[in-house]
Amino acid sequence: MDDASYVRRHRWSVQEKRAVVTEAQASGNVIATAKRHGIQAQQIYRWRERLEARPACGAFLAVAVASDPEPSRPAPLPAPVLDGASRNRDPASRPERSPRVEIVLSAGRRIIVEGGIEVDAMLALARGLEGLR
Repeated sequence: MDDASYVRRHRWSVQEKRAVVTEAQASGNVIATAKRHGIQAQQIYRWRERLEARPACGAFLAVAVASDPEPSRPAPLPAPVLDGASRNRDPASRPERSPRVEIVLSAGRRIIVEGGIEVDAMLALARGLEGLR
């Protein structure tokens, strides 16, 4: 292979990809943006798709860390699951409980959320904690 025809492959950082995608969206002309950066238009579409699927870095979520219960005290039992028959009963007979979600991750970490639950925030937190292995 002759040196004049060899073009070294460019490795684009996430920030560079995001900048090119943003530029293409702002200008409204993906083809011109791709030509300006020496890449195929399809590459910009692929980066945009992947960047939209990826959570933004540097996002912070509010969490509270609680210590484990003392070994002498047994762990509280989870709330009972209401079956179909109990759902049809008078609502006043059901115990009032705020919604609670507990997720046990592969490394043994637990996420427990009570009250209003934002699914996207829970998933982002779980993915972040799974990455700390």
